[in-house]
Amino acid sequence: MNNILRSFLAVLCIAGILGITGCDKHQERFEDPPWLGGPSIETLEERGNYTIFLKLMEMANYTDPITKQLFTLFVPDDDAFEAYFESAGINSVEDLTKEEAVQLFTLHVLRNPRSRYYLIYEWEWNEFQGPKGEYASLFHRKETPSENIYKETVRYTPDMAGRELTIFTDHKFVPLFSAEWFDDYGSNDAGADYEFMYPGSTWELGYPDNLEGLNWHNAMVIPNPEIPTELEVRTSSGFIYFLDRVVPPMPSIEEYMIAHPEKYGLYYDLLQRFAIYPSSRVDENRNVEYKKSYDLVFDLAEERGPSTNTAVDPQNMWTAFLPTNDQLQAYLDNTVFRYYTSIDSIPRVTLYYILQTQLSGALVLRSKLETSGYFNSFGDPTDLSPDDLVSGYMCSNGVIYEMDRVLEPNVFTTVPGTLFFDKDYTTLLFVLNEANMLSTISNPDAEVTVFAATDESLEAYGIRYNATNDVVEFRGPVDGKWGPMKESDLVLFAQDQIYKGRLEDLDGEGKYVEMSSGNYIYYSNNQIAAGENMVTGNLATVQEIVPNEQNGFLVKVDHPIASRIEMGQLLVCHPTEPDCELADPEFSEFADLLVRLNLLDSRYRDATTKEFIPRLKFLAAGDYWTAFIPTNSAMEQARIDGFIPYEFPSSSEGKDSIKNFVLYHFVTGEVIFDDGLKSGTFDTNYTYQDTVDNVILNATVEIINAHHNLSVMDRTGQVVSLDHADAGKLVRKGVLHKINSVLKYTE
Repeated sequence: MNNILRSFLAVLCIAGILGITGCDKHQERFEDPPWLGGPSIETLEERGNYTIFLKLMEMANYTDPITKQLFTLFVPDDDAFEAYFESAGINSVEDLTKEEAVQLFTLHVLRNPRSRYYLIYEWEWNEFQGPKGEYASLFHRKETPSENIYKETVRYTPDMAGRELTIFTDHKFVPLFSAEWFDDYGSNDAGADYEFMYPGSTWELGYPDNLEGLNWHNAMVIPNPEIPTELEVRTSSGFIYFLDRVVPPMPSIEEYMIAHPEKYGLYYDLLQRFAIYPSSRVDENRNVEYKKSYDLVFDLAEERGPSTNTAVDPQNMWTAFLPTNDQLQAYLDNTVFRYYTSIDSIPRVTLYYILQTQLSGALVLRSKLETSGYFNSFGDPTDLSPDDLVSGYMCSNGVIYEMDRVLEPNVFTTVPGTLFFDKDYTTLLFVLNEANMLSTISNPDAEVTVFAATDESLEAYGIRYNATNDVVEFRGPVDGKWGPMKESDLVLFAQDQIYKGRLEDLDGEGKYVEMSSGNYIYYSNNQIAAGENMVTGNLATVQEIVPNEQNGFLVKVDHPIASRIEMGQLLVCHPTEPDCELADPEFSEFADLLVRLNLLDSRYRDATTKEFIPRLKFLAAGDYWTAFIPTNSAMEQARIDGFIPYEFPSSSEGKDSIKNFVLYHFVTGEVIFDDGLKSGTFDTNYTYQDTVDNVILNATVEIINAHHNLSVMDRTGQVVSLDHADAGKLVRKGVLHKINSVLKYTE
């Protein structure tokens, strides 16, 4: 036991000696290097001329955190603060409230110490975005605790109009503009681009040759007065960057427009039609504060800018190309106010395109306009040059460029343009917008012909726009009630009005063409008809053709192109409507076989419209069909000839034989008219087993086609000719022809 105790004391003594000498060596080894200054606050106190910054720090209650923690400070000197106070109408820093002090000071501080290199390049997505990183220096906006509070009277938002609200912003992101950022972003002249966005600010003024530009928002980082070849000042509690001016409270684009109604009041007023207030909070005095946002248009009140990934520092900002009040008013007078008497009567979609076209979801640099061009927020190439930009002003979430003109989207200058400005065609405008077809018909490189019926004629047909609910409605054919139009029906109707190409000969003798929907129309002598137009007799008669130099025609018609006719409706009546007007009684024998074979559902009822619409089940398997339907007399002759039985067979073999006979009368994958255009061998819907190659094949027919003279040769060599008067009955997915002899699929 004594030996153990003596050994322990010896070890303890040696450890104590080593510990003493080790401490001495530790002190010598970790002595601060001569280039490292003392704490940041002490450094500022020793250098002098930074008393206002230190006082502001104290008023914002940041002295203690900056004393005890590591920060990066952006510090203007007293002269810079005095100049700022004079411009802001403030006598001294003591005139600021505590809230104002916090707002101003926090724009000049970042948590964690950052050298110039680590200030420019961020750690994102689990990797450091260094000079060779995917995003390099593009994550240039730095989040601060600063936020703004302002008052606003709501103008148009339902249930809130007329109320004065207190609005709070999210944290402000201060942009750090570096030479590296301008290079990575593709600037052709960093200094000129920066100074155009920040009038009165400077770029690289007085920099030695070894330094590259670095600006904290509107303020230039000036070289370290004690080490002029460096920008950062290293201290034991972080880094200091000296600024040539104060970074003032930063308005968003939204706030800047509010503050400058003499320039942008009209644009802002239009924008308020899209304002929403999605959330609120309660301050320390239990006053309610609201967050403002925008629906549909770019959210110019969002401090993060276009960035939607909240896990990543925003890398981008909005650009607002804003026309002044006079310019925008003149534009409205020459366009929408030719048809509308007030802004409130202008379709919301028209206002949306006017507003959105002036905005970009990326920061646009003036120098890049000349070399890279510009595509607007809809992807349209836009004729925009540096000379179109009158001046610039950088806000917290993007730049405003004052414009000397209003930018127009392709939808205004191409075929659909008339719809946006003519009050008689707003329903079709909303239909095309809801169907996402506006981009299709506004592509300058893709010619189209669009048929436009007036609001009045569309409502008479059963389609209208409900402005209160902002929805396109359809009148139920059964109950006569209006309700939201089913999306698939809305899209199909919109596509029925669009032909991909120029129809130059609407006044010609007659032609079938396929519409964007896949349905066909027939036009002749300035009258156009799809299937429903044919059976109702309401042909779409041309009223006016509006040519567009860029991409086609807008054809004004007195009735819409209407295709709501299924092939089954021409074959059979619903059992509850034995005297329906659409079904041709001469098809009853053939239709009866289809029903018995369970190929035709005569009892189908649309879940939305409640209509009974007999449907051929197999049509869903293809997009294009041509039906050759034999008359009752043709069916009777086939029975007399013994080709089909008088009685419906009860055996499986007999049913299969009848099914093959029926399906052989439907050509699949093609729509064939008696217009002389399509001849040759075509597949029918009857399939059989090839015993030689052991594969399933479609039985075929031979089409011999001449203008108004079409013949079908079946597998037996029989030739059946069409009477032109019985040909070309248009239906959805194809066409139906009446024939006076059955087609024979086998000997």
